[in-house]
Amino acid sequence: MRFAMTLPETPASLALQENGLLRALVHATYWLDDALQAYMKAHAGLSLPRAQSMAMIYLTEGVDRPADLAGKLKVSKQATRKALEGLQAKGMVELTVDPNNGRQKIVSFTQFGRGLGLIAKRGLSELEAELARRIGLERIENLREALDADWGLPPDMEDTIPRSKVPAGESEANR
Repeated sequence: MRFAMTLPETPASLALQENGLLRALVHATYWLDDALQAYMKAHAGLSLPRAQSMAMIYLTEGVDRPADLAGKLKVSKQATRKALEGLQAKGMVELTVDPNNGRQKIVSFTQFGRGLGLIAKRGLSELEAELARRIGLERIENLREALDADWGLPPDMEDTIPRSKVPAGESEANR
């Protein structure tokens, strides 16, 4: 059964319902990724499917084990393995046996992959500058500040839904 949490009717809650922060964040992420892929196609001769592009973000941050990468991406280990196989087939990464645990692999960039990473960094810098021209530097700075703020752990939404809002015929345990 579908359940929709209702917000009190305030100007702020109406704006949230109409625009949706999650929708806006996803839209912005896809805008940046699509633009980066177009940049990479023009300047490096290749672009990546979204799954491989998202994996690259965490790999550049130092996440180097497939299981950890799957956790960061919130996808299955099989989906992560497929993305890594694609990056490996392109010559961007290599997987080697972890010397501390022979059952695990370590992902590292190849020289080609590191070179593409530099092109991508330059591309992202140019895209951020273009976005600043389009929407204003102050908005970019405010957005970065808001996104970089410590949001804390995600709240347990089960505890935020009033008991009176449980749909008829559905027990709280099934929510």
